[in-house]
Amino acid sequence: HIAVQDIGIDNHTAADGLAVGRPSGFVGRAMHRLIDGCYTLSDNELFRLLTLTAETEQQHIEPSAAAGIAGIARILGDAAQNYRTHMGLTPEILQNATHLIWSTGGSMVPDQEMQTYLDKGRQLLTTHEV
Repeated sequence: HIAVQDIGIDNHTAADGLAVGRPSGFVGRAMHRLIDGCYTLSDNELFRLLTLTAETEQQHIEPSAAAGIAGIARILGDAAQNYRTHMGLTPEILQNATHLIWSTGGSMVPDQEMQTYLDKGRQLLTTHEV
């Protein structure tokens, strides 16, 4: 019954593949045993991650696809200590973990639009803007 607007998020995003303002109750019930957690990130973080992926992996991905990259950083961060404890994610388990990211859509983005994304990401990496 919650919408992103209820927690101060406006639902205006470059991540149009993820822009769901109110999650589906049907999908929530169907997926609840498969999802352990969730997180949000800003468009600026998406653009930085998209650009880093292009520069380090030579892969163009759409903004929505960059969202998965942030997951492992969220799990390893200080704020997730309770989550790691609850899930039994000990340092030994995490040392042997593999983080997979299903990132798609880069070939569907027109070249000029992709260049705009990359330029924005490069600017954000330089300025460290939130």
